[in-house]
Amino acid sequence: MRRFARNTALAAAALGSAVGLSISSASATALATYTVTPGGAYTANASGPTLKVGTTTLNCTSSQAKGTLKSGSGLAGAQIGKITTLSFSGCTVAGIPFTVSSTASTTTPFYINATGTTANHIDGNISGINASISGTGCHATFVGTTNGYYENTSNSLNITGGGSLAAQSGASCLGLITAGAHADFKAKYVLTSTQTITSP
Repeated sequence: MRRFARNTALAAAALGSAVGLSISSASATALATYTVTPGGAYTANASGPTLKVGTTTLNCTSSQAKGTLKSGSGLAGAQIGKITTLSFSGCTVAGIPFTVSSTASTTTPFYINATGTTANHIDGNISGINASISGTGCHATFVGTTNGYYENTSNSLNITGGGSLAAQSGASCLGLITAGAHADFKAKYVLTSTQTITSP
């Protein structure tokens, strides 16, 4: 009986330590902060961005993003930056010209969020995305979030796909794109001026 009580106490202590560690780790992640230098307005250009939905791929010759980044230290990762203008040029699907438009603006920005660090990367995602493609016999709107990271050495915002970006109700593209279909957007946006993001 005494041994049972002692073992129970040890198990409870171990469990308490594990729970404490889990809470501490979660708290540390939640309290992660970032430093952005110098912050403010930016312009970024991408060459050859793509949007893949199933077996269908939209290829564009270029894209340009404009927006702002917060400035200073001790910044929360959520909404650390904004994309307020997003444009695309030379977009095609299987050689057929397509138009790409987005709702990014100062009143409805796409948000840049930092979620952690990996080596020289600041991991994160772009949320609030709302963009449409249209071409012969095809129209689809995509809404959601896509993953990516900011790389200080190349001064670039790299969009890697994944996330929740998906075609919305009403998508019609000769059966190639249907509502709910996941979309992978990939691009490397190189900023025209140096911005450094670190943590802490």
